[in-house]
Amino acid sequence: MEGQAVEKSTASDPEGSSLALLAAEAEAPQAAPPTKKARHHAFAKRATIERPPCRLAGMPLEILAEILSYASTPATVLALARCSKYFCHTLVNNPSTTFIWRNARARCRLDRYVIRELPEPLHNFTESSYAAFVFDGGKCEVCGKHTRRMYESFCLRARVCDKPTCKSNWSQDNLIEVGRADHPRYKDLVSWIPRMETQGLAEARIRVRRRDWDAAVDELNRALLEPDTMEQFLAKKRALSDRLATTSKWAGELTGFKHAWELQARTVKEANEARANICAIDEGWTAFELIGTPTYGLLHRSKTASLEMIIAADFNLIRDQVDKEVAERRERAIRRKAEGAYEKRRGDVAEHYSRLKSAPEAKETLPTLPEFRRLSVMKVLQGKPTDPDEGVAKDLKNSKLLNELLSDSLRQWREDARSALAGVLGFAGWKSASKNKLHPVDRLTARFMCKKCVSRGKGGEDLDFAAACEHRCAGLNKRQRARETWNANLFEPDTKAIDAANKVLALLQTAGEDPESKTRAEMIGPKFLCTACPVPIAMTLDSAIRHSKRHESFTLTFTGEGDSRLDVYKSFPIPTGLTARLMGQGDDAREERSQKVYGCRHCQQTARQAISPTEEREPTAATSVAPDARSSEASARKPESQILRAEGVDGSAGSSTAVAGNQPQTAPPAGVPATDSNKIERLARKLAKEKLYSFDGLRSHLKQKHGVVNVRDEDVYAAPSSA
Repeated sequence: MEGQAVEKSTASDPEGSSLALLAAEAEAPQAAPPTKKARHHAFAKRATIERPPCRLAGMPLEILAEILSYASTPATVLALARCSKYFCHTLVNNPSTTFIWRNARARCRLDRYVIRELPEPLHNFTESSYAAFVFDGGKCEVCGKHTRRMYESFCLRARVCDKPTCKSNWSQDNLIEVGRADHPRYKDLVSWIPRMETQGLAEARIRVRRRDWDAAVDELNRALLEPDTMEQFLAKKRALSDRLATTSKWAGELTGFKHAWELQARTVKEANEARANICAIDEGWTAFELIGTPTYGLLHRSKTASLEMIIAADFNLIRDQVDKEVAERRERAIRRKAEGAYEKRRGDVAEHYSRLKSAPEAKETLPTLPEFRRLSVMKVLQGKPTDPDEGVAKDLKNSKLLNELLSDSLRQWREDARSALAGVLGFAGWKSASKNKLHPVDRLTARFMCKKCVSRGKGGEDLDFAAACEHRCAGLNKRQRARETWNANLFEPDTKAIDAANKVLALLQTAGEDPESKTRAEMIGPKFLCTACPVPIAMTLDSAIRHSKRHESFTLTFTGEGDSRLDVYKSFPIPTGLTARLMGQGDDAREERSQKVYGCRHCQQTARQAISPTEEREPTAATSVAPDARSSEASARKPESQILRAEGVDGSAGSSTAVAGNQPQTAPPAGVPATDSNKIERLARKLAKEKLYSFDGLRSHLKQKHGVVNVRDEDVYAAPSSA
């Protein structure tokens, strides 16, 4: 009873005391908070921690109600209720705060030309849901985009944006005009079907939704097929017809309020924009700068949203603060323009650097891009004030003087780098006037490794002079890479690679300072054989030097074209650069890795060794070899039984597969007949048909069976279809 008395007094006096209404809050039953457990995300927790505390949430409810008593529309209270769970529970789920919504609705009066008040809600609305129903936006039924407009028809609950095409298309496609005389069979439908508010029930014709009309016609036809339920159907529709009169009247009042609201909103918006133009002209600013300031922009948006006009007194209170913000805004614009021009110049320098590296005639070593930017010419060019749209691309392409200065800077940088890296190799201050002596960094024995990369396990080994100059440490973030500088002290001699290079020079019977030594070693091609591996593996010069890291005592030799150990490389050549491409992170590399077209070079060479003795012992009719020559060559090889036993191949007639393990098998007895020898040969030939893997599977095979962790080109061969 007390609650009813308080509510009646509030309804009679909308501006009554809020303290009297809040007095019974402790006695009134409070809605229980939601029991559903909320989800907590890391981003939401971080955002909550960084957000400043809300001052309104710490205020007593009486003071909050007094503040909200100045709200001009329920939309303001609705916006606050949606700010947090606390305000939602306080303003929406709390019956004792209903008067706040009623007072805001009572103050929502539009008196531009004719006084328009927000109508009372129907009985099925709460104050908060009624505010959301009237002032919320939604999706346009035609284009599907979000619009902040109210319903086009409150009775139909149809929302259309302010585009003229959407309004006309919605009216033509979704509405149908009907009357009692048009469809005599369905004349009763007009009394209960929802319709547009523009025409009342007393008029002969109404506009309804096409789909509503079709649904009502189908429902009536189904009811006519069952005469027993017709009376019940008509009674139900008479109740709808009785409620429709009240609903249509209420919807018509809301439509009038909407038109007045939109008219006043346009008027207030134009007036506030005109006021901004006047204030900006008086102060020597632009309207865009004025509205873009935080202080005046907040005032402009809040006043326009609440349909209040800005007056001169409002601007005078914040003039000094706005002046500071406009000055800061102009400074930021100048800095932004300068930063854009600087970024454009840096991009032009990076593009020119890429052009120099990819030039077909480029033979000189280039520094890394950060070091290239630090050259004196590039520093001046990047710091040169230019227009953001122009940059320095034309100067870099067309200026002959600039290119000459850049060439001199690069030449000086290369000389300094050569001298510094020669000191790393132990040739500090090396000078020679002889043309028959290579510079220490140009020799085959000039091999470096990065201290940082090696300590982190990120590679950086076996770098020649050009690779050392272009080396950038891996595993650095963006900030670390920006501060990274190239220095010769970051490198140290790669002793294993240098020892391997010295062994190559010893095989060639030449010295590292010989100008022809490097060319002679490279001309040999893939004919270097590692004799430290269980089976000889052929490789190129660079592969041999990198391969030396696998062995404590590395030994190698090179052979000629007639060596049978190189026969398999004619059909399956060394795929230069294959492993580096397959180890990439792109989608193409991932797809290429998944193909089962890669074989193990170690297994291939082992299988060829198993076949070769049999082929040499059993000559065919088409070939004739002298017995003494054949016996002398075969004497240097192992018997085929030992080779097959070492590879785990069973010589029995029932075995037809190669065993992956290396357990010893029973050797064929002495004096094996020709038929058994043919069986062994067939088994060896089956072993020669090497199994193909995906690249990841091949890596596992090499690690498990051959102990190869870092897979390189000499360990892999690709099927001819994929080469």
